[in-house]
Amino acid sequence: MFCFELNFSVNVLGTYIITESMLPLLEKAALDARVITVSSGGMYTAPLTNDLQYARNKRVQVALIEKWAEMYKDKGIGFYAMYPGWAETPGVAKSSPEFSERFSGKFRTWGEGADTIIWLALQPKEKLVSGGFYFDRAEAPKHPPFASTRSTNDE
Repeated sequence: MFCFELNFSVNVLGTYIITESMLPLLEKAALDARVITVSSGGMYTAPLTNDLQYARNKRVQVALIEKWAEMYKDKGIGFYAMYPGWAETPGVAKSSPEFSERFSGKFRTWGEGADTIIWLALQPKEKLVSGGFYFDRAEAPKHPPFASTRSTNDE
C-alpha cells in the first residue's frame, strides 16, 4: 500500500500543490505562462474514480489539466498534459525490470521522450489546445474508443 500512497503523493498531490501555489505568478506571466504535466499512456487503462494506483494517478493529472484549463481560460495560462512514450529510463528499469529487459533497445531515448515536452514549451500558445493531451507533437485522445475511462466533473 505504501507504494500507491507514494505514487499518489508525487503524481497527484505534488502536481496539485505546485501548480496551485504558482498560479498567482503564472497569471502575472500570462503571455508565456503554461503548465505542462508529464502523464503516461498507462492512464488509458484507468478511469478516474477507481483506487489510487499509478495509472489512475496519471488519469487524475490529465483531469486536473482539463479542470485548470477550464477554470483559468480567461487568465491566459496554457495547461497541457503529455505522454512521452516508453523511454529507456532508470525508472522504467527499476519499476518493471522484466518489461524493461524484454523490450531493451526498443524504447525511446531520453531525448525522444522529452521532445514533446520541449515542443509544448516552445510552441505559440495559440497553436495549442489548453487542457489538451499531447503525444508526438500532436493532440491525442484522452480516452480510447469505447473505454470506460470517462467521468463527469462531479466525479
